[in-house]
Amino acid sequence: MEALLKLASAQELTIEEIHALGLYERADLPGMRLLIVPPTDNVLKRLALFADYAPLIALFRSRAEVILPARYFKRWARRLRDYGFTREDAAVLALGTFGTNRDASVLGAHFVATFDKPMINNWRMQQAPIQKRLAAMRPHLQLSYRAAALPQVRRPEHIPEESLFGIQRLHEETASYEA
Repeated sequence: MEALLKLASAQELTIEEIHALGLYERADLPGMRLLIVPPTDNVLKRLALFADYAPLIALFRSRAEVILPARYFKRWARRLRDYGFTREDAAVLALGTFGTNRDASVLGAHFVATFDKPMINNWRMQQAPIQKRLAAMRPHLQLSYRAAALPQVRRPEHIPEESLFGIQRLHEETASYEA
């Protein structure tokens, strides 16, 4: 969101803002969804009260969905705290596994995009035991939640390029028509 606000006011963007903006742009691709956590949505709602921010926030929110806690979210967040994650990080990670959108058409997220290096590093160190814990928990879940999977936790610029496959193919097809 900061990148959009800076872009609108012709301010220079940081490298992190450029990467975040790239991820935001990909949210418009077919099959892609940009999910934001409830605290971010709450901040955006408050900022939208300021006339200068309202149009950009409306644009951002039109391309994003709020990921909401689903069943098992609280239990999973508590368990993630056992691995040294802060309360806030555990909540974000738990939404990545046991979160859903308003119409409950998705469960979890494929990626959690963050610039929080301690969170990313802790995830890398703890991912295997966390995966084992989820696997042990899975048979005890209601059937519709047994497909729950861990998200990948990465910086926005490290979200795989496969996400851009549709754009790359479109450019290749256009180039072949021009030749």
